Amino acid sequence: MDKLIIVGAGGHGRCCLDIAREKYDEIVFLDDGLVGQIVNDCKVIDKIEEMKTLFPQYNNVFIAVGNNAFRKQLYLQAKEIGYNVITLISKQATVSKYASIKEGSVIFPHAVIEPNATIGYNCIICANATINHDAIIHDHCLIYSNTVIRPNVVINELTRIGSNCTITFGKEIEEGSDIKDGEVVI
Repeated sequence: MDKLIIVGAGGHGRCCLDIAREKYDEIVFLDDGLVGQIVNDCKVIDKIEEMKTLFPQYNNVFIAVGNNAFRKQLYLQAKEIGYNVITLISKQATVSKYASIKEGSVIFPHAVIEPNATIGYNCIICANATINHDAIIHDHCLIYSNTVIRPNVVINELTRIGSNCTITFGKEIEEGSDIKDGEVVI
């Protein structure tokens, strides 16, 4: 089985690890503050900046950083190095065969991605989020738990949508927006 590097061993990285274990046997972390430590039975082998020196010994990588801009930077760096940036989809998520999920994204347990919804590159769709049909989530976005993205919504790049939000039918959210927890966009 292939080896995997998860970049970031914080809370998000540990959650991604649970999904990655469904497919990968050998998983290590990169994290600046935890080098040499064991995190959830996986070794933190080096700092993030050393990602370039570990290729091709490791050819698969997942960027598990919550900050959208930093995650984008690391994603582009990994692609430039030549890594295979993997996609993680929990077996407990419901994803239509007619949905499109791009490379580098993670879909957490109990998330729902309906038909003809599009999830861009390097996105995070947290547990219990629902992306309704024909919605578009552009690259490097973060959709927190229990949020509903209604049909035909467009979420532009680098946007963060907090927990328990609703974005109503057909709305477009500007690039780089930060929608706070519990907000309803009508």
